[in-house]
Amino acid sequence: MDYVNSMLEVIGNTRLLKLNKVGKDVPANVFVKLEHLNPSGSYKDRMALAMVEGAEKGLTWNGKKLKKGGVVCDASAGNTAPALAFVCAAKGYKAKLCTYRTMLVGQSTRLKITDAFGPDVCECRPPSDFLTEKVLNELTEEEKNLAWIIAGKMHMAELERTNPDTVWVDQIYNWQNVEGLRSIGKELYKQLDGKIDAWGCSIGSGGTFLGVALPLKEMGVTPLTFGVVPAKSEVYMEMRKADAKKGEFGPSQATKKLARLMGLEKWVTEESIAERLYKMGYPDRMFQVTTEDARKMANRLCREEGIYCGMSSGANVFAALKIAEEMELGQNVVTVIVDRRDRYLGEYPNDIYVV
Repeated sequence: MDYVNSMLEVIGNTRLLKLNKVGKDVPANVFVKLEHLNPSGSYKDRMALAMVEGAEKGLTWNGKKLKKGGVVCDASAGNTAPALAFVCAAKGYKAKLCTYRTMLVGQSTRLKITDAFGPDVCECRPPSDFLTEKVLNELTEEEKNLAWIIAGKMHMAELERTNPDTVWVDQIYNWQNVEGLRSIGKELYKQLDGKIDAWGCSIGSGGTFLGVALPLKEMGVTPLTFGVVPAKSEVYMEMRKADAKKGEFGPSQATKKLARLMGLEKWVTEESIAERLYKMGYPDRMFQVTTEDARKMANRLCREEGIYCGMSSGANVFAALKIAEEMELGQNVVTVIVDRRDRYLGEYPNDIYVV
């Protein structure tokens, strides 16, 4: 007999696909890891399982352990919410997931997927709880988005502090995020016999990027690395400037500015995974991809390769093809298919590329 005892056993070991149609006009081979085939529909299943199991061992930002009957909480605007809801359901924990208003508008598909697993879903405290209307109106769009993240971070800390059974797993700062995604790097090494000449993906928390780059390096493989962010994203590009090169690294200037304005300095004193990533000297190349280019590539992947994927996957492949154009015949470029496109049906056909 061949069966599993838990849906958690289905996480990972995803197939690797060569893009024979979309990649036909570039000299290098372009491969995609099909992470949208994980149980809840994204690569975040690996991360969610690692963070919850880490919490069981007290591997959290403050050493607090997740106990039987406990509650897992985090803030999410995308794939983390359904992934954590799924893992908690399978392991028998309660989940309290606070979503940003952008996810709640129109009862988005992502929210409905999350809700199906039975978590308690609430709305994160908005930046307006901390900033005046005048200050909010003076922020750039990038800063407004970042303000939601910082406000959500404060909200999660409050939930954990006021509820003894609640553990905040904090995907942005929790190193178990990276540890859980190391399995992707190990699987890629095996699937390509270690012949990986370039690796890259969209950088949000940074967990996926490092989850591949670090184990490959440990196994003696040091590919060219590339990161991908939305075209208008300045926060991550800022991390590549002079301060990072000098080794004087820490929160971005936008983060510091908002933390000061919101009175939350104490919540942004630690280094995020993304900040640590850049401090390590990654990536070698950075691409800013427009929503239009990401959407066109996602459509091509659907129609030419049969991959039903979202905008981040389109952006990843768009950048991977740019890298492949510069490489030699027979070299291998690898990226990841992040998630299924059905979770963006609420925004379709105007779904946008975000990280």
